[in-house]
Amino acid sequence: MRYRHFNFLIVGSLLLIGAALVTAQDSATPTVTPLPGLDGEAVVAPVCEAPLQAVWMTASDTCLGGPDGFICNGGSAPQAEPVGALSNALAAQGALVDVQQVSMLHTPGIDPNTGLVGVAWLRLVDPPMSAVLFGEVRIRNVTPPDFPAWKSMTVETASVASPCEAAPRSAFVVQSRSGETARIVVNGTSLAMAGTVMIYTYDDGSRASTTFVGLAGQSTLLAFGTDQPLRTGQQISVPYAPGNVNVPAGPPGVPQPLETNMTHNLPMPLLDQPVMLPQPGYVTTQGTVNMRASPDIYAALLLEVPPGEELSILGRNTAGDWYNVRLNNGVSGWMFAELLFGNPGVIDAVYEATPAPPQRFGELGYLARVEAPSGVVMRSAPDANFPPVVTLAEGAHAILLNRSPYSPWVKIDANGAVGWVPLLSLDTRAIIEALPIDYDVPPPPATPTPTIVPGSFGNAFPDPRGGY
Repeated sequence: MRYRHFNFLIVGSLLLIGAALVTAQDSATPTVTPLPGLDGEAVVAPVCEAPLQAVWMTASDTCLGGPDGFICNGGSAPQAEPVGALSNALAAQGALVDVQQVSMLHTPGIDPNTGLVGVAWLRLVDPPMSAVLFGEVRIRNVTPPDFPAWKSMTVETASVASPCEAAPRSAFVVQSRSGETARIVVNGTSLAMAGTVMIYTYDDGSRASTTFVGLAGQSTLLAFGTDQPLRTGQQISVPYAPGNVNVPAGPPGVPQPLETNMTHNLPMPLLDQPVMLPQPGYVTTQGTVNMRASPDIYAALLLEVPPGEELSILGRNTAGDWYNVRLNNGVSGWMFAELLFGNPGVIDAVYEATPAPPQRFGELGYLARVEAPSGVVMRSAPDANFPPVVTLAEGAHAILLNRSPYSPWVKIDANGAVGWVPLLSLDTRAIIEALPIDYDVPPPPATPTPTIVPGSFGNAFPDPRGGY
């Protein structure tokens, strides 16, 4: 199964809701020109959050775990080319079509007048990446014949917003596979991506641009012979001639702190690899800095971060003296703000307790099944040296409860039996990093060296020592 353990995630769910698209204000220009087919007529926003969540769950059920090399339609019927049988094949929710057969895909926006909600997934083998189309997005394959399909593409997104306050803006969100770099060309701009990037376009008839937003990891843009690094928490706009997204009209602009209003309501649990949305800007460690589980000098020590490490910002505490930060490998925790420097923007996410990472919608967020031919021994704590509780047979179903602070084990409830099993013995679509860490478990008989599970949100053996 492709989505084994925590290397899966995906998709969203659809529903008839939304609201006719109204003109959204771009960061610099208040008027926009929607893609063909949108009238931009304003309507009163309905109470739509609950139905939209139901949509995301339905789409998750239909497209979660989709195979590489295919497009999966998770919502209302998109337009596709070639028209005819291929376009009709994508009409059903959950429909799969080989990417090699599709030259253009156009998902509808969120429009309550028509009951349409557009969401679809594009998964490629080469380059190693996946993408989600949210709302009204049109992508076209412009790759030369001798190269893999969709290595070069044009992307256009509607510059309008739904009156549904729970709806995201139309956007194309791309991700490289974990541990790999994907190189694609979007609107004539080369993107070398090791992480997650949101892409949206703007065109009011007098000026046009494509904006790349760093949501996780590090990427690089190349246009007009100019390289520009894109860090998490930043955005870069590339200029175009109005009506022409094929060739940039100039080099990438100077990186700016991301505009949080553009990322608002993005359903991150629908991505193959979920990430927490960053705040504007980034910071760097001035020296070796302790990363802790909460904004307190006596909180569990997650790890010591060496000087010169760049970190994205997830939020801050009320006093503003601690930042909740994330390393490029996905590990997150709290650091004392005075020990960091950089150019953070306005941090709107303010909290004292660390928020839970995004988890899948519905039952997919906490269910698992034992996948071990000889069964698996449930133990009282997360290590093979702890006493057994019960042996679970292959195929047994369980509810995921917690994850270990020092090992790749998870706490489960299997028909009333509660205990710990190795993650490798389970098949699940849940995001393991989103499970709460149980810091109260006893350490194993031989205290391990503190380690970080790659891609985790802070798996590390806690150290009770205080200090920054």
